[in-house]
Amino acid sequence: MKVLEVASGDFFSTYGGGQVYVKNIVDEMVRQGRGVAVVSFVGRGGVERKEYKCIDLYEIGENGIDRLADVVTEIAPDVIHAHSHKAMIVEIGQHLGVPVVVTSHHGGIVCPAGTLMDCTDHTCQVPVSHRNCLRCVLRNTRGGMGVYWLMRLLPHKTYLSLGRLLRRLPFMLFVTPIGTAALSIAGKQREWATIAQGCSMMIAPCHELAKAMERNGLPHERVKILPHGIPLPAQVPPFPTIEDGKVKFFHVGRVCYVKGLHVLLEAFSRIDAPRAEMHLIGGTGNKSEVRYEAWLRHRFGHDSRIVWHGKIPPEEVYKTIANMHVSSSSSSYLEAFGLNIAESLAMGKPVLATRNGGAEMQVEDGVNGWLVPQNDVEAMREKMQWIVDNVHDYDTRRSTERVISIERHCQELWKIYSEVTVKA
Repeated sequence: MKVLEVASGDFFSTYGGGQVYVKNIVDEMVRQGRGVAVVSFVGRGGVERKEYKCIDLYEIGENGIDRLADVVTEIAPDVIHAHSHKAMIVEIGQHLGVPVVVTSHHGGIVCPAGTLMDCTDHTCQVPVSHRNCLRCVLRNTRGGMGVYWLMRLLPHKTYLSLGRLLRRLPFMLFVTPIGTAALSIAGKQREWATIAQGCSMMIAPCHELAKAMERNGLPHERVKILPHGIPLPAQVPPFPTIEDGKVKFFHVGRVCYVKGLHVLLEAFSRIDAPRAEMHLIGGTGNKSEVRYEAWLRHRFGHDSRIVWHGKIPPEEVYKTIANMHVSSSSSSYLEAFGLNIAESLAMGKPVLATRNGGAEMQVEDGVNGWLVPQNDVEAMREKMQWIVDNVHDYDTRRSTERVISIERHCQELWKIYSEVTVKA
C-alpha cells in the first residue's frame, strides 16, 4: 500500500505543531519501511520533484496549485492523508477514486474565525452560521468590532451581495475585509461541507474537536479519535531538585493570543514566589504575533523572573526543558492536541494546563499535572501558588506512562489506511 501524505504547509517548517507532526510521521513510516510519498506547499514557484530519505517529495509553489491533481495522479497512491488543502484534496480523491483520510489539526477546519474561540475567549460551543460567527470574524478584522452592531443588521443576502461587489474592486483597507465577512463565513461552510461529505475518515486528536465537527454535520461513524504520537527522548532525566521555592515553570510554543500567554503571565506575576521562574520558549510567525509579543514584553517586562528564550529547533526542546520543573499551557481556544504537553510529559514533567480539549486527553488532574478553566487568571494563579508551596519532588513515571510514541501512533494510522482501502 502506498500512502500520500499531504503536508501541513511546508514539510520542513517548524512553525507549528501540525508541521512538526507530519514530518514526524513521515520519518517514522520511512523507518518502518512503509510506502509513502509527500506533497509539500512552499511559497513560490511551480512543481518540483525531489527525493527525501529515498521517497518522493513534491514541492508545490503558488504557481503550481492548479497542477495538484496531476501530481496526485502521477504518485498514484492507494490512500491520501490530507493535513492541509483538505477540501481540494477530498475533491481530487473523489475524482480519482482514491480514499482520503483527513486529520483535523485545529478548529479552523470548521471555524470561519480559525480558532473555535468565541468572543469571551472560551471554546465555541455553537454550530457555524452567519448569525453565530459574524461577531468573531469581525473581531479578527481591523476595525470590525466598531461596526459589528451595524453590519449585523444587514440582511444576509444583502451582505453577501456587498461582498461579491467588493471582491471585484481593488482592495480597500478596512472596507474590503469588513464588507466580505459574510462571504468568508459562507465560503468556510462550503469548504467544510465538501470535506465532511467527501472524506473517507476524519481523524480528531481529541473528543472536543470531534464534537465540534459532528455538531457541524460530520457523520459520527466517520470520526476516529486518535491522539498524536511523538518521538520519545533517548532518556528521561531525574526530576530536578526544587530548593526554597525555586520552581521553574516553562511554556513551549508559538507566541500568539490564542495560546493565552497574557493569562499565564498575569497569573505568574501575581504569585508570591520571589525565586520562581517562568521560561517562555518559542517565537512568532506573523505581524500580529510580533505585536502581541511586544505587548507582553512591555506589560510584564518589569518581572525579572520571566525569561524569554525565543524560538528553538524542535530537536533542542528536550535538552532545553531538561532542568525545568512544570510545563504550563494556557490556551484559550480549542487545542486539538498540544505538542508542548506531550513533549513535557515525555520528559517526565507534570503539566499545568487549561481545559482546552487536547489537554484533557493527556493530563489527569492531580495525577500527572493539573487542569484549570480557560481564561481564568485567578484559577491559574492559585494553582501556581499551590505548586510552589507544595511540590518538592515528582515521580517522572506518572508523566512518561501517558505518552504515545510515534512508532505506536503510525501503526494505528496504518490500520486506518487499511480500513478505508478495504471499504473503497
